[in-house]
Amino acid sequence: MISLTNRLEHNIVIGNQIVEVDLTYDNVLRWYELLEDDDVDDVSKTFIGFKMFIDNIDNYTEEQVVTAMQSISSYLSESAYGNFDDEEVEPEFEVEPEPPTKFYSYTKDAEAIYASFLYDYNIDLIDAQGEMHWDKFKALFNNLSEDSPFQKIVKIRQTDPTEYKEDPKAMQSIIEAQEFYRLEDQQDVQALDMQMSSMFDMLKNQAKGG
Repeated sequence: MISLTNRLEHNIVIGNQIVEVDLTYDNVLRWYELLEDDDVDDVSKTFIGFKMFIDNIDNYTEEQVVTAMQSISSYLSESAYGNFDDEEVEPEFEVEPEPPTKFYSYTKDAEAIYASFLYDYNIDLIDAQGEMHWDKFKALFNNLSEDSPFQKIVKIRQTDPTEYKEDPKAMQSIIEAQEFYRLEDQQDVQALDMQMSSMFDMLKNQAKGG
């Protein structure tokens, strides 16, 4: 998370060592792509992710690997305005939590995101690979203007076609645009973060022999 008084985070403590972590935006996005890969099991995702962020895995125990990835995952999901936590709300009746509505995909919307960074900030994300920190990327991404190509697509997905019921032609155009920009059944990043948090807890207990 961006701070105007602190430097960007580049390290993590594992045991009694301070270890450098690759938190460039493109590396983080590769991690989220890995999380969505159903062909890779959760244990493998954890160890692959550790190698992606820290590289050398030989000097660490399984518990240290899981704890480190849990810490990294928690850091990546931090929000300046708070994180959603189902446990903080106690409904009168128990209900099944609804999955977050997905309005964008880092993968499918890559072209629009790339064009939007050029449009709003004159930043070429291809040139910024391996350089731009995740916190910088996230701050800029979260504040793309309404006129940017990416936000225009998001607005189309969020629009309720029935708002145009008095204008059938406009309503049809919205429906067609929503179908064109429709996302596949990919998980929301927030849902992935929640899923991984539970998985890390389970793996940590297994590593402890619990």
